Amino acid sequence: MSATAIGGGNAIAAWLNAVIVYDTFESAVKARRVLEGDRPDETTHWNVKPWRVDMLKLPPVADVALSEAADAHLILIVVPRFQSFLPWLVDWLERWATNRKVKEAGLALWDSGTLAHPRPVQPPELLQFAGRHSISLIPAAVALVEEKSSVVASHMHEREVSLTPTLQRILEQPVRDRYQHWGINE
Repeated sequence: MSATAIGGGNAIAAWLNAVIVYDTFESAVKARRVLEGDRPDETTHWNVKPWRVDMLKLPPVADVALSEAADAHLILIVVPRFQSFLPWLVDWLERWATNRKVKEAGLALWDSGTLAHPRPVQPPELLQFAGRHSISLIPAAVALVEEKSSVVASHMHEREVSLTPTLQRILEQPVRDRYQHWGINE
């Protein structure tokens, strides 16, 4: 992970690497948007590398994806509903886990079948995999809370800068007194 100082303050901007394994372009875009957030004061930035899940079936492509994922702090898998985990994806994850450079890496899985409200899922294969390799499972619900909070913050900002009828009425009232003799020297 690289970090750089921001301005003259003591805030540190951290750059983390993430790999998004996705099934549709729409799900990849949504996952990236959730990761990156929309807060300009955020000190964590993501270097995101997306890979379509079916491409990991092909050995040469899977090898390239593995080399890009070696320094990933997070693997985010965004795939549709499934009864059991995709076997080639489990194989790819096993290879990634043994060759990863970031030992504190996390793994999250979203069910993109309900993209409007993606939900975290943890199939038994994923739980076993994480346990074998001491990998943190990160609930995707946390990311959804972040996304919802940014929407709420946006609405709050709009409300903050809007001119309500009550505020308009107060501002249009004439000043009754000139406020004379309010200073210390008057």
